[in-house]
Amino acid sequence: MQNQNTNFQATNKQLGESQESGFTLIEVMVVVAIIGILVAVAVPQYQDYIARSRIVEGMNLSSSAKLAVTEVFATRGTVAMDEATSGSFTFIPTRSVKLIEITPSGAIAIDYQNTVAPEGKNTLHLIPTNEPDANVPKPIDLSKTEGSTWSGGWSCRSIETNLLPQLLPSECRITK
Repeated sequence: MQNQNTNFQATNKQLGESQESGFTLIEVMVVVAIIGILVAVAVPQYQDYIARSRIVEGMNLSSSAKLAVTEVFATRGTVAMDEATSGSFTFIPTRSVKLIEITPSGAIAIDYQNTVAPEGKNTLHLIPTNEPDANVPKPIDLSKTEGSTWSGGWSCRSIETNLLPQLLPSECRITK
């Protein structure tokens, strides 16, 4: 009798141990809820990070346009920069950048694809200025004679830029 009682206790002990292993449904639901919250916060931040990297791509692609404007200004002085640089600068659209164009004043407008920024809020302006580190630098119109004393500085802090503030690189944000 005692041997049967011992076997019964051993069987109960084994069953009790097997029931204690694993996670309860509540524990699994809490973990899933925590992961859902982390994803809800992380995904928009990641998308903004990717968009900012594409904005920087456009700024890097505009270096040949900046060079064209600088060379024309150095050799010819104050002229309509869009016409003067027409043969020296060309751009082929990329997956992120739709268009890079030089304006008559010498500013460079970078239009991004709709996948980077929404239509109507997708243009970054690089402006020629003598004060590139100022919070709101004064643009110089290189097509007019008052622009004849340009030091060759560029700034992406333009009031004409209409990109969403969270998409702008930190050096392009105008602080108030």
